[in-house]
Amino acid sequence: MGNSPDQGTAGLADDRGPVKRGPAGGGRFLHRMGRTGLLLVTIIAATALSGVGYQAACTLWDDHRLVPPGRFVTVDGLRLHMLVSGERRCESDPVVVLETGLGGMSSAWGWIQPEVARFARVVSYDREGLGWSEGDSGPLSARRHARRVHGMLQEAGLKPPYLLVGHSMGGLLIRVFNDLYPDEVCALVLIDASHPDQRLRSPAIRDHMEEGFRLLRSMPLLAGVGYVRISDGLVSQAQGLPPLQFDQARSFLCSYRHLKTANIEAGNWDALCGEVRATGSLGDKPLTVISAGKGAKPGADELQGELARLSSRSRHVVVNGADHVTLVTHREHAHRVAAEIRRLLPVAAPSGKQQRPGQDLAAAANPAP
Repeated sequence: MGNSPDQGTAGLADDRGPVKRGPAGGGRFLHRMGRTGLLLVTIIAATALSGVGYQAACTLWDDHRLVPPGRFVTVDGLRLHMLVSGERRCESDPVVVLETGLGGMSSAWGWIQPEVARFARVVSYDREGLGWSEGDSGPLSARRHARRVHGMLQEAGLKPPYLLVGHSMGGLLIRVFNDLYPDEVCALVLIDASHPDQRLRSPAIRDHMEEGFRLLRSMPLLAGVGYVRISDGLVSQAQGLPPLQFDQARSFLCSYRHLKTANIEAGNWDALCGEVRATGSLGDKPLTVISAGKGAKPGADELQGELARLSSRSRHVVVNGADHVTLVTHREHAHRVAAEIRRLLPVAAPSGKQQRPGQDLAAAANPAP
């Protein structure tokens, strides 16, 4: 009798020898995925290392080619970079002190400082850990910072009176300085300055700030691997400045150290606002509030109006076409700011030359011929 089909098949299998089985389908997939994952990790690691090397090389080159434009003054053991320009006509003339916003540096005043230097002694500087200034490992405090700025001015031979100018967060800082040294401050200018309650009272401003702070938290790491430099992700903060100051600001906006300090400043925001709330009003001290006319978030107009009411001798100016950044980075708007500082100088004259407390600020700054 012949073999059954089953028996025939078995016989054929036996003739070929034992069947060799490969990895199961799932095993082959995992094996391929493991190799792919390892390749991706290798590529990512190599890219990151290349970015770190690129960032380090560019930082060294920037350190070589970008010479600090000012001088260094040592205060509390820290070397602070400051740029002084212009002249005083007499010792009683105010020294204009410029305070940048969060993460800012002296280069931000590239348009304003030279213009103010035409009619006054003016100083800009880099806060601790920003720009060319050395970093401070101690906790942030607005009052501690104000004392350090005061020490810097004294060490540089810049005696009061001081006309303080603060942009954005810088407006909060100069209010603390004024509270500590009220007799040395003759006037203030707030350039689209922050209000200590803006995050509490305006949901739009709060959401905008929280989004910015979240982005800023990632910036030091991204800067360290060269991504910020390659992408020019923060260049808009310097766009419009004169070529030299743009180059300087752009370089530091790619710096791990600079962005790390900016992130620390952002993390200290609530504490800073608490210190500002503890300060008093300005009484009848001359004050000019300059607000951006473009891009303001809901609630900003009311908050800016409250800043103008800090003094009974205030002037509130809205610059149409300017936003929060371009108020200082674009020439036409920056020159408008400089003109407002000049307008304030006669009102901020030393005791004995000051206008009467109730006198209109605009009229006092532009006396009849």
